[in-house]
Amino acid sequence: VFSNINYAYDNKYLVQFSLRRDGASNFGDNAKYGNFFSISGGWNVHREDFFNTDVVNELKLRTAYGSVGNRPTDLYPQYDLYSVSTSASYNENSGALISQIGNKNLTWEKSYTTGVGLDIAMLDRVRLTLDYYDKNTSDLLYRVPVPGVVGITSTWRNVGAVRNKGFEAVASVDIIKNRNLLWTIDANIGLNRNKVTELYGERDPNTGEV
Repeated sequence: VFSNINYAYDNKYLVQFSLRRDGASNFGDNAKYGNFFSISGGWNVHREDFFNTDVVNELKLRTAYGSVGNRPTDLYPQYDLYSVSTSASYNENSGALISQIGNKNLTWEKSYTTGVGLDIAMLDRVRLTLDYYDKNTSDLLYRVPVPGVVGITSTWRNVGAVRNKGFEAVASVDIIKNRNLLWTIDANIGLNRNKVTELYGERDPNTGEV
């Protein structure tokens, strides 16, 4: 299920909203579906009546907030699976070994991102884009190690959380701009910080338990 709404007023104020509900066979009946959304807005400041300058051709402010989901790489991690193997035979009769322990509560890995940005164009030659983002991911999908005595060595679970935030800047300058030649130089820079905010198997500082 998907819906998308866009609205613009006088080409100055821009709003966009989307909502979707996804289902995946990678998850059990307890958590097969996930709801995700995004909302964004823009303001073309240069189109306002009070904005009167010959230096700045375009000035736009942007902001957005939304969520996305991620699925495991395996097709059926929610089911218990068995594999037939010659090593599992007994008295020359075929046998099966457990190859996967299912997790019916396995759910979507979710990321929520907040972003703000600024677009500037000056003198019909210089363009600058600035972006800041803050992304929080929870219910990370990970194959967690388990004791081999159960017949397998890992199983899919939702564990941990990560936060990514950073800043990006892109600049573009038209060095030569005429009817016969256009020479443009582009440059960009980015700064990103990652932090694990929750980790599988971390020890409780109060009880000492994992």
